[in-house]
Amino acid sequence: MQLRRDGIPLEHARTGQDADTFVRNRVPALILVDLKLPDLDGRELIERWADDSVSGAIPIWIVSNTTPEDNLWWHTAPNVQRYFLKSKVALQRLSLEIRATLGLPYGDRISHRLAG
Repeated sequence: MQLRRDGIPLEHARTGQDADTFVRNRVPALILVDLKLPDLDGRELIERWADDSVSGAIPIWIVSNTTPEDNLWWHTAPNVQRYFLKSKVALQRLSLEIRATLGLPYGDRISHRLAG
């Protein structure tokens, strides 16, 4: 995957429950979430995280095939910052956006910077 090749440590959760467990146990710097998950609605996860003092402070970016216009609620979700349409976003652009958000120049491996 492009993000891993760019040096961005990435954890993939297949279900909403797995994502929820990961976020609560590991506290990532950024959450990328799809709205269509096999067991939970992505919006439900986002609302759960918003109600928690720790996970509610983690920035969330939605990456989904449902259009942002169909999901206007995300504008009022406290920690949702961005919405990317899967069919339109290039992974290289997403990688650059993640780096900019986390304050890392392109080419600097995130795993090395976070370990320091």
